[in-house]
Amino acid sequence: MKRSLLSSCAAILLGAAPALAQEKVTGVKADPPVGGEVIFRLGAAADDTETPRIEHYARLVDRVASPEVHGTDRLAINAAMPLESIRAPTIEGDREEPLAQAEGIDETYPRIGGDVIVRLGYDGAYDAETPRTESHDLFGVMIASPEIHLTDRFAINADIRIETVRPPTADRYFEDHGLFVRSLYAEYAVGDLLSLQAGKFTPTFAFASMVTPGMYGNNYNKEIELIERIGFGAEYTFDTGASGAHTLSANTFFEDTSILSDSLGAQRGQRQLADGGASNTESFESFTVALEGREITWLPSFTYRLAYVHEAAGEGDVADENGLLVAAMQSFQLGDGQSLTLIGEVAPLWNFQGTADNIIYTSAGLVYRAAPWTAILSGTSRWRELATGGTFDDYAVQTSVEYDFGQGRSLAIAHEFSRDRNVNSQRIGFRFNQVLDFD
Repeated sequence: MKRSLLSSCAAILLGAAPALAQEKVTGVKADPPVGGEVIFRLGAAADDTETPRIEHYARLVDRVASPEVHGTDRLAINAAMPLESIRAPTIEGDREEPLAQAEGIDETYPRIGGDVIVRLGYDGAYDAETPRTESHDLFGVMIASPEIHLTDRFAINADIRIETVRPPTADRYFEDHGLFVRSLYAEYAVGDLLSLQAGKFTPTFAFASMVTPGMYGNNYNKEIELIERIGFGAEYTFDTGASGAHTLSANTFFEDTSILSDSLGAQRGQRQLADGGASNTESFESFTVALEGREITWLPSFTYRLAYVHEAAGEGDVADENGLLVAAMQSFQLGDGQSLTLIGEVAPLWNFQGTADNIIYTSAGLVYRAAPWTAILSGTSRWRELATGGTFDDYAVQTSVEYDFGQGRSLAIAHEFSRDRNVNSQRIGFRFNQVLDFD
């Protein structure tokens, strides 16, 4: 399942909040005596494109009740009654919707869940070569990701954002914010293995930009995310035992040209068919096919994705865009709450965005966790062969440190060196995040 939400972003920084265990009270008399405990656990469940989750296969346990009824001093009746949210296993980290409820636990429908991310951010661009702009940019972000579960299998999901909708051209303080809908789609689970999507969503293709944490970890590779597409998708998961669980997905789509492509406040401008561009066709000529896998016995904590994309040429374009993607992620548990995760991706695309240019994205990431700290080193190279001759040999490298305060709060600081169209610049920044989970 996908959730291309900047709602992925924060949960990799946050992880799951610590459990609050209620201690058993001794010496309390009852007739018959009743004891036991209740464990409450709250898991932050929001992603965004800056800080999407790595650990998005975890089962989020909300409450576990363990009553003990003591008939005599030698006879007792014990039980364990979990109430869990079981999340769909998805590599992308874009979203995670419950596919099934724990056995014996009834949910009331319809019900509303989801989360909200509130962020205060700052970016300071400096040491920029002409024609890049040096600036101070202070901004706010709010990402609401409501989930309306009409039944245990049918849900309507959305990603609604308030954020800056254009890049800074000078110093900027809480300006150029717009309200827009990044995704709005229906999802239906056909059994436990097959799910269908329809509406405005993100077809499965990009990987590294979805799982690499850090403020600037997806600066270039997010360009191959297929955000704000209208279409249909299907995902089928099959379990091969020791060889792992694998998900085959297929999507057909076109770029959104509806009123939802515009924004309120600072306006992005409604996308027009005459604008051209790959998949801007208002017809279902574009598609993706992807295979992703995990839970392989001889490769524990390993995840892979293989994908193909075809985007039909829009008005005035040179040719259809075609691309491949090979990506993988491997995590290692180091003990004492420490972990190390490696991320890699290669994605060549021909006739990129409908032009005569060819482009290759290569991404790599290294994530070290020692709770509550997370340190990230990641980068993306972007080599573009121009039809007019010459090349752009661009890249971006970020270093980031993040601290999780608990209860959905985190703070990150980062530095990035980037080369964009062969022009260098640097920037520093911070993000303060607050996640509110309504599941």
